[in-house]
Amino acid sequence: MLTSKLMRIISVVGIILLLSLQYVWLKNSYQVAEIDLLEKSKKCLTEAVEEDLFERCDKAKVKVSVAREENIDKRSIKEEDKEVSQFAEIYIGLQDVVESIGFPYSVRRIDTLFQKKIVPCIGFLPKYSIRIIDDSIRYKATSRKVSTGFAKDEIFGDAIFLKLGSKQSIEMVLTAPTASVVNSAKYIFLVSIILVLLIGVILLFQLKSMIRDKNFSDYMKNYTRILAHETRTPINDIYLLTTILMSDDFVDKEKRDIYYNECLNQCSKMLIGIDNILLVAKSEKTNIQIFKSHIDLHTFIEKIANKYRNNYFLRKNLNIETHCDSEECMAYIDPELIENVLLNLIENAIKYSKESLVISISCTIENKHIILQVKDNGVGISSEDLKHVFQIFKRGKKCPRNNIKGFGIGLYYVYKVVKAHKGNVKVNSIEGVGSEFTIDIPNRFQ
Repeated sequence: MLTSKLMRIISVVGIILLLSLQYVWLKNSYQVAEIDLLEKSKKCLTEAVEEDLFERCDKAKVKVSVAREENIDKRSIKEEDKEVSQFAEIYIGLQDVVESIGFPYSVRRIDTLFQKKIVPCIGFLPKYSIRIIDDSIRYKATSRKVSTGFAKDEIFGDAIFLKLGSKQSIEMVLTAPTASVVNSAKYIFLVSIILVLLIGVILLFQLKSMIRDKNFSDYMKNYTRILAHETRTPINDIYLLTTILMSDDFVDKEKRDIYYNECLNQCSKMLIGIDNILLVAKSEKTNIQIFKSHIDLHTFIEKIANKYRNNYFLRKNLNIETHCDSEECMAYIDPELIENVLLNLIENAIKYSKESLVISISCTIENKHIILQVKDNGVGISSEDLKHVFQIFKRGKKCPRNNIKGFGIGLYYVYKVVKAHKGNVKVNSIEGVGSEFTIDIPNRFQ
């Protein structure tokens, strides 16, 4: 049974083949239209030359009687035995006779007659140049040897050559053949171009749909993996702590309180991790909902910092410093989301640090904007990784993945929440020195 992915691949291949066939058909249509335009131009030019000859014969009082039969071109050249037809010889001889008695052919008159005939024939007047040339020039233009007999009427490239006299020919060159061909078959080309564009648009949509489906499939795989990891690790820690607390030998009240607090911290961490994943997953389809309230940033930040101070289970020498411009620094934000943002930045700083770590959290209010800064002296971020630091599922290439757990979702969460507050977040980092994240959020009270 064909899978959805295989069906899409087959449809894309089919569209590409259809687009190729449409291109070939359009190219062939152009060639056919070009040949038709040249043939009709040759026919009209032949008629114009004949009419000019008869007009000059009337002026010279030369009586000419030519039998006309259907479907016979009196000036055509037969290929049989490579001989010039009798009709061509008559016309060429007549041209020489009329010219010799003082009535030469006129390019201007032939041009006028041609214009009167070509417009009703093809519906427009093509761009062209017309002149009378010696046969030697004609042979040179067509790269042929000089013939001792009569030269035949012919189409050579975009040029039409008609024999006038025994030594001269008339040359007509289409100076803008592409425009003329397109104009002669404009409706065919218009429909063809529309079809090509339509097929191209369908192809782009198919490719875009395939990429979107692939990205969604990869996202769901990562989402499931992260959700399982983010829940399993805290649950495992809570299980171990609970097992220790339930032991009859464990009677140290001070340590018991520490373990109870750590159980609460792990539960809180698990809820935050799940909230992060659910919010990021939801933000891919809809906007993040913000529920703002008035809070004191000084108290707010101190509360977050106290969760990490004197934490027995961190196994690192952590010092968190906080600083606000004033004792009361009022802000209008979503406290739950911004708390998760700061927790993500602190967790990242702890994970990507050495044994001793200093984290500085500061806040200021400038021009009705909240400026939050989280600075650490951790391992830092390379300049190459800085370009992708806020992209989902992206982790540093130099990140020791075996020792530091994570899936590259925390900073993406930070970016999404700050953008939902109509703010901006940026990072400055020096590898081996540390990182500084700056969050700028409008502080609009409503």
